[in-house]
Amino acid sequence: MFGNKILSLAALFALRASASVTVRKTDKGPTGYEVDFRYVNKTASSVLVGGGLQAFTDQFHTTLQDRAWYDPHDYHPGDFYVAYGTQPDGYKWPYNMTSDGDGVWTYTTPLPSGVYNYAYLVDCENQQECSIVTGQLVVDPDVPPYVNVPGDQVASSFQVPYDARFQQTSDISASFDYALPAPPEFRGTVKTVNYTSPGSIYPAPDIHDFGLYLPAEYGKVEGKTYPLMYLSHGLSGNGYDWENLGRMSHIMDNLIAGGHIEPTVVVTPSFYNLDDSLPLFIYGNASTFMPLPTPDFIREHYVKDLFPWVEKNIANVCNEPKCRAFAGLSWGGRLTYEMYVNATDYFDYFGMFSPATDSPLTQEMLDANPALADKGVFVGYGLYDSVFDSAKNLQSDMDKLKISHISRITPVGSHYWNTWQDTLWWFGVKSLWKPKPFNTTTGR
Repeated sequence: MFGNKILSLAALFALRASASVTVRKTDKGPTGYEVDFRYVNKTASSVLVGGGLQAFTDQFHTTLQDRAWYDPHDYHPGDFYVAYGTQPDGYKWPYNMTSDGDGVWTYTTPLPSGVYNYAYLVDCENQQECSIVTGQLVVDPDVPPYVNVPGDQVASSFQVPYDARFQQTSDISASFDYALPAPPEFRGTVKTVNYTSPGSIYPAPDIHDFGLYLPAEYGKVEGKTYPLMYLSHGLSGNGYDWENLGRMSHIMDNLIAGGHIEPTVVVTPSFYNLDDSLPLFIYGNASTFMPLPTPDFIREHYVKDLFPWVEKNIANVCNEPKCRAFAGLSWGGRLTYEMYVNATDYFDYFGMFSPATDSPLTQEMLDANPALADKGVFVGYGLYDSVFDSAKNLQSDMDKLKISHISRITPVGSHYWNTWQDTLWWFGVKSLWKPKPFNTTTGR
């Protein structure tokens, strides 16, 4: 396994000749912006650009099972993307790049506001079979992903700003400018951290890892203690997804710059490979089997190893529930529910983003754990989210039990990053570190 991975990475770097992505303001429709992709590979017979560059849909032709497929060149104000649906016959995706005959491949498309992930697929006939392992999936060498171990992420990313002249509608706001870079004085730092985790099998025996965001002022104010948020990925991801695909650091910078939250430290852990009870899973290794650890399994490992290590080794972070939060997306949202129910006293704030929950909250649970009613809970999901019913049922249970919470339904969101960026933003604006108990004036 590891020998093949090393060889495949060598092939990957050999392919990394030259590339660029340029976001241009055009001041014309359909979006006000165009994006130019340029990739140099003199041996390729064909190159596709894929990943998060997808066709769009609109609110009038989208259900929880299907959607329209509008090419970005045919964008209309209010169009958005969802990560499901059957690709119609004749629609070419991923998108073909054009060769100049001398190994320079280009593709230009208009795009609306948002963060987009992408990769180049070289001589790839079947997207599902093209990976870092085969050497046919190439991340952009000029925009490399944020990783701890090379090959652990399979996409680069860029962001397109919002232009209301071409993208605004009377009923939907689809601006993601809160994920653009903040003013320089508010820009925090992100880094990778290895920590001791007995039994872990990746990235090394008894070593696990997480991403760490430190706000701009961290270390500059003597004796200051910072609130701490854990932010979890979902199924088939890892702890670096939030930075690579969601621009977490930019969102945190802008929340702080806007005065919505106080400067906060963020830990983005990885819940795969905590021990050898399940097969090794490496995101960028195109693992064909995604062994999903149970929420209680993850919680037990985090409580035993991760939380104590962070408290001991990350200086000047909060060590009280009142300034600790746990949040996550999809299976990470289910993990947040697990923390809420079974690690209730360790955190005061919980952000469940598209939570893949299937366990009801009951009166018996509340009677046994009255603190459930005293926490700052936020539940957010997309209008076109695959877990819409599960999240709605969770909220219904909380309403029946008179557990106050903040709710957000992303109007242009599916089970995808357009929802999870939106819910992280509004979690910060409306809920995080706000006075408890929550009520109808919270976040107003």
